[in-house]
Amino acid sequence: MTAVKVRLAAIVVVGLALVGMLSWVSGSWPADQSRATVDHCYVTHDRLEAMHSRCVGNWTRGGRGRQGPIHGVDVQESWKIIDDEPSSAYEWEVAVPASARQPRVLADNRQAWTLSPRALPWGVVPAGLVALLAALAWLITATVKESRGCRRGRASQPSHRGSR
Repeated sequence: MTAVKVRLAAIVVVGLALVGMLSWVSGSWPADQSRATVDHCYVTHDRLEAMHSRCVGNWTRGGRGRQGPIHGVDVQESWKIIDDEPSSAYEWEVAVPASARQPRVLADNRQAWTLSPRALPWGVVPAGLVALLAALAWLITATVKESRGCRRGRASQPSHRGSR
């Protein structure tokens, strides 16, 4: 019977991990916000004239305000350049339109990633969820089979009462 209790405990642990991962992904972890505020974006061009951008902003994580880079903001060529002269890093600051100012993000204490195909390794999140779901399904199936086996084993054992 202890094997069943261990498996039930494992089901609870895996279930809590699954719920925690889903709530983190959805931005509903306690005291977190699912959106960040993009404060500044900067663009630069490489030698092949391809545009590169970086954005910084702020968000809430664990009830505390955080700031840093926000990866994956889809900076467009049409965004207005604020300064005609580049900075010392040869970057131009661009005005962030209202439509891009508050994207949904996944964030830690130092950086945030927008929920876009450009920003996140999307294979990792579904793979983690599928692995947790598979572990949960296997644990539930194994526990049910184990508990049925224990019940059958008790029913088929002869009674030792009055055998003296």
